[in-house]
Amino acid sequence: MKIEEILTAMEDLLEDAWNLPMSGGKRVVDTAEMLALITDLRSSMPEEIRLSNEIIAKRDRIVLQGREEADLTVSAARAKAEKLVSQEAVYREAQQQAQEIIAQAQVNAKEMKNATVEYCDSILTRTAESLTKSAQAIEETRKSIRKQQA
Repeated sequence: MKIEEILTAMEDLLEDAWNLPMSGGKRVVDTAEMLALITDLRSSMPEEIRLSNEIIAKRDRIVLQGREEADLTVSAARAKAEKLVSQEAVYREAQQQAQEIIAQAQVNAKEMKNATVEYCDSILTRTAESLTKSAQAIEETRKSIRKQQA
């Protein structure tokens, strides 16, 4: 039987069925006959319909797999982006700390230079004072020697 013939037989079976009184249009159908028609309908379906159902199911599996892979890819990309952002933050912090260390080193170097200049000036001042005293002592010794000569 062709599909159209089976559907017509199903319609006829429903139309010829006995109406249940006060049931709102419900009918009593021969279940065995209806099941036989449904079985015939299934066996009469073209192979293309069965294949299309298989293709649709396969497509659904592929789409689901694609979504899962896309979710994994997005998750991996987010994790990588977070890592890069984190590394960028660490890099920026390291740069800032390096600049602070350089600035502190420059301050320390300036302080050491000033301390060195002050120390050298102090030493030279004491040396000059010592040389002045020595020159005075030499001059006094020369005067003393001249007095003894006269």
